[in-house]
Formats: sequence, structure tokens, C-alpha cells
Amino acid sequence: MKATEQQIAGQQNVEQIQAWKQQYKQGIYAIEVDNHIGYFKNPSRHEMNCAMSKASSDAALDMYEELARLTFIGGTEEVINNDQMFFGLVQQIKVKMEGKKAKLVNL
Repeated sequence: MKATEQQIAGQQNVEQIQAWKQQYKQGIYAIEVDNHIGYFKNPSRHEMNCAMSKASSDAALDMYEELARLTFIGGTEEVINNDQMFFGLVQQIKVKMEGKKAKLVNL
């Protein structure tokens, strides 16, 4: 590691990341927030359904927290537990919730 690089809390080695890639065939991703990193698997339909069941106007962030907890596979849980880091995490989770882009084709 170069002297100018900062250590990222929760960072995993290449071997662990490769093992996760083998284990989670739908893919994995990482989110870095304030020198902390959390690793997540891409959500399944079941996990999305569980997370969406938490959606309410009274607790708008519960859905994102549930999805983060269901799909968290490693790193530091500080990205979920620390409120300020969580707000940054939510922005990226929203992107994952969009899924693949579909195109409507009228026949």
C-alpha cells in the first residue's frame, strides 16, 4: 500500500471477493462511505419483496435498511449502522433497486 492511500475499514482481500463471486451468482457489489466499505450481493426477488414490505410513509428509510441488511455479505456494518454513512449508502442502494433497464416493444 502506498503511503498516500488510506486503509479502508472492512476491505476484503481478492481471494474473499472471488469466493463471494462464486457463491453469489447474481453478482456482488461494494459501497464505500467515509473510508468504510460494505459488500453486498445483488438482491433476489424474494429479498426485494421482503424489503418492500417495510415501505411506509412513516418510516421511509426502513425499506432501504432492510434491503441492506438482507444483502450484506461482509466488510464493516458501520456503513449500515452509522446514520451519516447510511444516508450515503441509501443513494447507491436506490440504484441497485432499479434493476436492469427494460424496453417495451409494441407488437
